[in-house]
Amino acid sequence: EVPHPHRYRVIHQMEQLESQGIHCDDVFYIDLSMEQVRYYTTFIFYRCPYTDVIGAFIQEAKNQNKTVLYDVDDLVIDTMYTDTIPYIQTLNDDDRRLYDSGVVRMGRTLKLCDAAITTTERLQTELQRYVPEVIVNRNVASEEMVQCSEIANEQYKTGTLTVNVKNKKVELSVDPNRVYIGYFSGSITHNADFNIVVPALRRLMQENENVFLKVVGELELPDELADLKDRIVNLPFVDYRELPKLIRSVDINIAPIEDTIFNEAKSENKWMEAALVYVPTVASNVGAFEQCIDPDKNGILCENTEEDWYQALAILVHDQTRRIQIGQCAHQHIYESYITTKTGRNLASYIEKVRAKTAAIVL
Repeated sequence: EVPHPHRYRVIHQMEQLESQGIHCDDVFYIDLSMEQVRYYTTFIFYRCPYTDVIGAFIQEAKNQNKTVLYDVDDLVIDTMYTDTIPYIQTLNDDDRRLYDSGVVRMGRTLKLCDAAITTTERLQTELQRYVPEVIVNRNVASEEMVQCSEIANEQYKTGTLTVNVKNKKVELSVDPNRVYIGYFSGSITHNADFNIVVPALRRLMQENENVFLKVVGELELPDELADLKDRIVNLPFVDYRELPKLIRSVDINIAPIEDTIFNEAKSENKWMEAALVYVPTVASNVGAFEQCIDPDKNGILCENTEEDWYQALAILVHDQTRRIQIGQCAHQHIYESYITTKTGRNLASYIEKVRAKTAAIVL
């Protein structure tokens, strides 16, 4: 693994496997040693860039008839994909070379592996260019995420959510006279995504003085919203354990994304995290959102036009009952199909299958 938020793909998948009786450990790639080859039957490399040690380790594992898998949750394995990210074009030459080198090295490790595990169908399709077999194991919520979400749901009932923001307690009051639309940005690379919904947001906020916008994370607010800044709340990144309370403090969660191959490959985390706290999501009709959201039941899908976004948001702004119904439906779906301890069988079965192949070769 590399220094990247690895909770979903390492911690959560380990929880899935442990729930199925498969013991596993995690090791940072820099700390990997050749002697560890003999300790395990299967190796999963998450976003791991190539180094000489990694190359030798994989070769030795194959020499011992052990299975080597690659796990990746973004198209960061070939510069033909990452070159399409607008933010990457803004990097200076040195930073761009460093970034591209990491991408190329991750792709090199991927090609050495027997198969890959990934998060979405589009990623599966693209990764099949590089390895002979790819399985989809979607991102799901951990037991800890469920517990943190339940705390948020209980606090919401009291009328005040207490969130730890940069070691300071911030109290967010539940105001039934306001409708908060929330955008939870993963990083500054999402400016272009947010801009899709800006015209609809501006129109909606101008028409409805009770509509407020809450933005969490790194985002450059566009000039088009400058005159509405009194109704825009900006909050910095918070620890993931605190995030459910911030999401619970909004009435509508938005997840606009540009329709690109890179974005089609992204997972539906934003929808899932909101559903854990009963908040309905309006998302672009792209990639995993299209695959996982049942329109007007557990979420709302939009084409990336001003009118489509405006109509979808207006419906929810004016209809509290519908917001509640969609949030409840999404919540039920997540509890049935998106929790580690309930979804580990498929991954465990695959690991058992490749281990069985290994055993057959050894015999």
